[in-house]
Amino acid sequence: MKKNFLLLLVAACAVVACDKSETIDEKGQTQGEVAFSPISMPATKAPISTSAFPDDNTIFVSASNNKSKFFEAKTFKKDGLVWKNYVVAAQTPLYWPLGGVGSFDFLAYSTTLNATAVWGDGDPVTDDDVAGIVTITYPANYTAPAADVKATQDDLLYATTSSASRTTALPIEFKHALAWVNFMVKSNINVNIKKIELVNVYTEGKFTVDQTQNTPVTSWDFSAATPSDKGILTYVDELTDNVYASFNIDGSAGHETGSDHAFGDKGILLPAQPISNFKITYNLGGGDLVYTVNSIRGTWENGKKYTYNISFTFNEITLDPTVVVYDPDTNQPINL
Repeated sequence: MKKNFLLLLVAACAVVACDKSETIDEKGQTQGEVAFSPISMPATKAPISTSAFPDDNTIFVSASNNKSKFFEAKTFKKDGLVWKNYVVAAQTPLYWPLGGVGSFDFLAYSTTLNATAVWGDGDPVTDDDVAGIVTITYPANYTAPAADVKATQDDLLYATTSSASRTTALPIEFKHALAWVNFMVKSNINVNIKKIELVNVYTEGKFTVDQTQNTPVTSWDFSAATPSDKGILTYVDELTDNVYASFNIDGSAGHETGSDHAFGDKGILLPAQPISNFKITYNLGGGDLVYTVNSIRGTWENGKKYTYNISFTFNEITLDPTVVVYDPDTNQPINL
């Protein structure tokens, strides 16, 4: 499993003042190269001292200048300390235009999945505002256990910003497009919790970011997707097949009664959608039992972590859900 952790990402367009990052035109004017320098930022936007953006993450960016296309769907990969325009198998310089050409709008996303995107209205003849709107197809990547199905689940990040500057660092804050749902289990009796399944949930869909108005708006479309039950998986690493999570609370070391235990390690990443029911299959020593938790009113929202604390006693099973925004102290993954 990939262990890249961060909360919110900030990318900065930087002009690098050296002969490898600028060019001189026939009039002797200097053009700076477009580059990104991602760093991690906590929710409070407090300063930090180290960079946490994964070296192998790619950033996809479109830019419009006064609603006319500057560049569309450019790929940026790490080159040295910054992310630069990448074409086929090599870095290819991309330069800012010369002169006072007004403000630029930027729209970006990042994921290690093989996602596809449509910028603007998808028709270059009728719409050059490629940084106004993007629709990203987030593919299914949370599979049931099967032979040769390896552990992987990837986050989706997006960012919008506007700036007239082409000579100073340009902050562009990435946010999570998915909710993170996980479970903690506790019992004061011996119990084998064999499976927790979310009922009829979407794990794929089309995510749209629209910044054509003053405030960017995001939405999910599931019209081409089919919901299904999803059991929480145990992730080991990218070389190990998926298995369903289970946890035996029997009083042994690491499985103590009366203590909270993470179920399934990292839980599941989900597009924003109404909160679903889930089923708990457990065994008290006399055969499997299934307990269904009826849906709680509300919606799983982008960029929030939902922890369901499940407690077993002799008399009942209780549920205590909590909600927090992504926080560095939770060590949430960008790539599960």
